[in-house]
Amino acid sequence: FTRALDLPPFDGIVMANSLHFFKDKKKILRHVHSFLKPNGALLLVEYNVDSGNPWVPYPLTFETYRTLAPRADFSEPRLLAKVPSRFLREFYSAVCYRN
Repeated sequence: FTRALDLPPFDGIVMANSLHFFKDKKKILRHVHSFLKPNGALLLVEYNVDSGNPWVPYPLTFETYRTLAPRADFSEPRLLAKVPSRFLREFYSAVCYRN
């Protein structure tokens, strides 16, 4: 998802445990934005921490994501759920839409 894809626009995208591999998340989110139809949904699943480790180098809390997504031309994310994680405290899922 970091390169151009010769595909028609999507109604939605699921990004599960992938955004935390990129330091420049805004750049990646803007690129993902380009794959979506207008009002297309982005469902994100991530660790709910802002400090990583070698295996999860750049996680982001839901609060961080709430400010980041609109700067990448998405709506404000809506938190769907949180679940505990033995690895890095907890996971969250959130949905936002392409503006």
